[in-house]
Amino acid sequence: MDEFEYAIFEDEEEEIEGEDDVKLAEIYKLASKLLKLLDEIKSFELKESASLMLIKEIVGEDKVLVGLATKMLQDMSYGFEDDESYVS
Repeated sequence: MDEFEYAIFEDEEEEIEGEDDVKLAEIYKLASKLLKLLDEIKSFELKESASLMLIKEIVGEDKVLVGLATKMLQDMSYGFEDDESYVS
C-alpha cells in the first residue's frame, strides 16, 4: 500500500454514535467535503475515476441502489434532470 491508501484507512476506525439524524448529518458533512475535494482535482480522468470509485463504494452489492444509480445516470446523460415535467 502506498501513503495515499494508508491515509484513507486511518479514518475508518472512527465510529459515529447517536441517532439516525446525527449519522445523516455526518454523512452530509463528509459527502460535501468529498465533493469539494473532487472539484479541486485538475485531471478529468482522475476526477472521473474517483467519481466512479465513490459510486461503486456507495452502491456495493445492493441491487436496488445499482438500479437507482443507473437510472439517475441515464437521466443525467439524456438531460432529463432539468425537465420538470419528466418523471423518472
